[in-house]
Amino acid sequence: MRKFHLSAAVLLVSTMLLSACGSGNNNSSVNQTGTSGTEEQASKPVTLKVLVASDWLKEKKWQQVFDDYEAKTGNKLDIQSAPVNSYQDLVNTRLATADAPDLLFYWSQAGRIKQLTPEKNLLDLSNEDFASRINPAVSKYFLKSEGKLYGIPVTGLSVSGVIYNKKVFSDLGIEIPQTYDEFLAACDKIKAAGITPVYEAGKEGWPLQIYTFSAMANVINIQPDLMDKINANQTTFGEVPEYVDALQKQADLKEKGYLNKDLFSGTYDMSLEQVATGKSAMIFEADWAIEPIITKYPDAEIGMFPLPWGSNNIAGIADPNGLYVLKNSKNLEAAKGFLDFFASEEELTTYFSSVKSIPTWTGVNVELNPGTSDMNAYVEEGKAAPFFNSLAAVDIGDYQSLLQQMYGGQMSAKDVAEALQSNFNKGAKAAGLAGF
Repeated sequence: MRKFHLSAAVLLVSTMLLSACGSGNNNSSVNQTGTSGTEEQASKPVTLKVLVASDWLKEKKWQQVFDDYEAKTGNKLDIQSAPVNSYQDLVNTRLATADAPDLLFYWSQAGRIKQLTPEKNLLDLSNEDFASRINPAVSKYFLKSEGKLYGIPVTGLSVSGVIYNKKVFSDLGIEIPQTYDEFLAACDKIKAAGITPVYEAGKEGWPLQIYTFSAMANVINIQPDLMDKINANQTTFGEVPEYVDALQKQADLKEKGYLNKDLFSGTYDMSLEQVATGKSAMIFEADWAIEPIITKYPDAEIGMFPLPWGSNNIAGIADPNGLYVLKNSKNLEAAKGFLDFFASEEELTTYFSSVKSIPTWTGVNVELNPGTSDMNAYVEEGKAAPFFNSLAAVDIGDYQSLLQQMYGGQMSAKDVAEALQSNFNKGAKAAGLAGF
């Protein structure tokens, strides 16, 4: 989730499957395909073809779920993959042939789902029992097309904001800022103490996006149709004053001397080391950075808060990965059974206890990492909204290089907004979106 193609990215096991593996909570009977009844009991185990990006396999820790499924059902999973940068092409090719998979791990944004021609290729899950158990922060924005639910979330909910060093704040007597003015005052105090207020990983570029993703979550919370208007070419990024203002505030951080002097050689790993050791007080990041920080720096005192913006600060949320069933699968019931299995209370608890991210399902209680637990309170209160690029109908293009140029003084905030719109327009025209 360090690249934003945005991307990310799970229900009570059917009582049938649970009965088959000896952990059911009622008396229904099932066979190894995940369906019930006398006829199904006589059927043989099946092999499900699963398509997934290889990068996700390494990052998302799904293997335990796969192993559990095979052990408890007798079915097999034929995992087929390709690197994420060529995954879209592989998916398109497979859907156009008779070699389509039974199960598809994919992005969850509406624009991405629409590219799959879901009414033709994907199974509508809207009326499934598990649909109501998906975290509202997810089901409100993701996994849907034209109001229909086509997928389930299979990763945690990554939240963005400000990761900070608690000891630095405590030593300087700084409270968590609730407004942007308070945030700037905190930066002044930290700078006066000889500590870098915020470390930005300008060399890699992608972390520079987190600031506006977090800021614009506050705007989207108030203007929920904003990205719909941009997707329909009813307005542009350059015509959204709140977005241009967010960019200007980000550029001003450098002008005020609040950022690291090695901004353009700073890397993501360096940013984690800086905030963990207190050499810098804060970084703009998502909570996916918490685990590597506390793993490498177990004594670090780390917390997290939303980027202070308005009177009702909002956590930014990244799109989770989704799992979809191909409606023309020859093993349709078994494929649906896998979704049931993945989303069982037992598997969800095991999975989220491993990744320690905010569950994308309700009713799942797990111990969260410091920082993530701070942000979960905002999610549970409904104070969360997506990254704006997660709601874009097409990929927004190379946003990070625009921000690098803004920090370097080659582009103004308005220039960045207009260049981003140009990127968006090219993608929209190529995708044949109406109005472009």
